[in-house]
Amino acid sequence: MPRLCGVWQLRSGETAGINPAYIRTSSYSEMLLAPSDFFAGLRKGLKAKLPAALRGFRTTRGRGRLIKVYFEQPAFHYEAWHHTGAGRLEVGLHFEASAAENQAAFDFFRARMVEVKARLPRAELEPWDRGWSRLYETAQAARLDEDVLARAVECMATYVVTLQPLLEEFMRRRDENS
Repeated sequence: MPRLCGVWQLRSGETAGINPAYIRTSSYSEMLLAPSDFFAGLRKGLKAKLPAALRGFRTTRGRGRLIKVYFEQPAFHYEAWHHTGAGRLEVGLHFEASAAENQAAFDFFRARMVEVKARLPRAELEPWDRGWSRLYETAQAARLDEDVLARAVECMATYVVTLQPLLEEFMRRRDENS
């Protein structure tokens, strides 16, 4: 099975024993990306899309199909997570620190949701698993392809540009009060 520019390309009629994550669609321009190629492309695309002042982020790959992007504290990070079972891609800002810090971040952003929704109309803020919280949205993504990648880069860049100044304000206030 030849690999071309980070995507797997099948020869006509090849399907048996192939991981469905690597099966091409009917068009060569819509070839599916391996998760590692998708998330590497997301990191690279985000670096190119963000203003220079926001290009100094760091990344970590989580287990499975996700990437975390952060600036100062890994516990407060942007995340892209492919929920394969639901066929959705989640993009958002996650608060995964202590329960008290997460609640403080939740309260800070809840008070600013009108401002957030002006730039991110599909964003939702909710408490989540293990005392964590997230400010996020999901989009249809049954598979990881170049179209989903382009939309993910655009969405995550908008989240970072919109929310990072607010996150920095939250952390500055938190540090002043401690």
